[in-house]
Amino acid sequence: MLAAMLRTFSARDGHLHVEDDAPTDALPLGVLWLDLQRPTQHEEAAVERMIGIDIPTRAEAAAIGESARLYLDNGSLVMTAAVVTGVSEGRRPIAADVTFVLTPSLLVTVREADPLPFRAFVQKCQREPAVRERPETVFLALVESIIDRAAEILDGAQADLERVSAEAFADVEGKPRRRTSDPRVLVKRLGRINALAARLRESLLGLGRMLAFFRQNGVEGLPDSAMRRLASMEGDVRALSEYDAQLATELSFVLEALFGLTNAEQNRIIRVFTIASVLFLPPTLVGTVYGMNFEVMPELHWAFGYPMALVLMVASAVVPYWLFRRNGWL
Repeated sequence: MLAAMLRTFSARDGHLHVEDDAPTDALPLGVLWLDLQRPTQHEEAAVERMIGIDIPTRAEAAAIGESARLYLDNGSLVMTAAVVTGVSEGRRPIAADVTFVLTPSLLVTVREADPLPFRAFVQKCQREPAVRERPETVFLALVESIIDRAAEILDGAQADLERVSAEAFADVEGKPRRRTSDPRVLVKRLGRINALAARLRESLLGLGRMLAFFRQNGVEGLPDSAMRRLASMEGDVRALSEYDAQLATELSFVLEALFGLTNAEQNRIIRVFTIASVLFLPPTLVGTVYGMNFEVMPELHWAFGYPMALVLMVASAVVPYWLFRRNGWL
């Protein structure tokens, strides 16, 4: 479980300084970003006093209505979006809510989970000095990291889908071969990919709304480079949403095709058993007739009665087989 932590990020001497377990009585000088991970009630109340804004509770942050996730409070932007987490750790992916409170002088993030973009963001700030200029640029760079991570996850999901498709439709020299994987295993893998795609769809929808809200209310005074970055991010979100929709369509096709192949294979097996039962039914009838214990049976005393019965049973099986082949049923 993620431990409670309050971190501050400040720009000093052209470098980004990170301070863990920051004091809750006053903000250090030059702080641009205040990050709350699973904050306690005391930490949350202290931050609210410092910035003069009520931070949404977990229930408020989880509200579905857009008005409850995107609003203005005393000139500050309060925005909540879902971020996919758990993929890099090999756990079941979830869409964890992250709340961004953007004031004129400070960015505050409140989160329960620890997504990978947050862990990698500090390195990005060190590489790009322009990110450390103002809270808005920190916000944009952080959201850009989240979008980049969503793109990586989508690429991974597409690769997984292609592997499942290759196993489901595998063939050798143009001839279908028996699948090496259990269809149930393939269906479960498709289910996991679909769950991940659904979480990404939810995250991208929230990110797109949040960027649109930021464009309407928080771009005043932003440099041209930041505006171009914002436009690029909005385009990336739209492209990833379309990519996710295409992935969902491919998932549906592979799943339906897999069920169709499984049904076809079952029908083929039933067909083989049906044909076998039809072929062996006439010989069984002949054997049953000559296996009856009636006293008067002329064939019992014939010298060629036994060979005749064998020939009759073979012929009764060959004739139906020939008819099936002639009609294209085999």
